[in-house]
Amino acid sequence: MSPLLIVYCISATLLLIHEIESAYEKEWEILALPGGISGFLLLHIPIILIVFYGAIELAWGTLLGSIISLILGFGGLLPFFVHGVLVRRKVHFNRITSWLTIYANMVVGIALLIISLSKIVA
Repeated sequence: MSPLLIVYCISATLLLIHEIESAYEKEWEILALPGGISGFLLLHIPIILIVFYGAIELAWGTLLGSIISLILGFGGLLPFFVHGVLVRRKVHFNRITSWLTIYANMVVGIALLIISLSKIVA
C-alpha cells in the first residue's frame, strides 16, 4: 500500500469521525443548513461515495485518485476553519476529543495535501 493511500485512509477516517460527532452536535443547526437531520444525511451520501471512490482510484494509481486525495486534504482543514474560526461556539465541539479530532484532521489534511501535490506534479 502506498504512503499516499495510507494517509488518505487516515484522513478519511478522521473526517468521518468528525462527521459522526457533527451529527451528535446537530451541525445542521449550527450552520443553519436546510433539511434538518435528513438533509444533513443526504448531503453526506455523495461525499462518502466520493471518498470511497477516491480510495479505489488511488489504489489503481490514477490521476483522478490524486485529485480526489487533494480535495480530501482540503477537507481535513475545514473542521478547524469552520469550528475554530468561523462559527466557534462554546457549547459545541467543546470536548478534548473534539479538538483532538479537529487538530488531527488539520495535520493529516496538510500532509495529504503535500503528498497529493507531489504525486500530481511528478
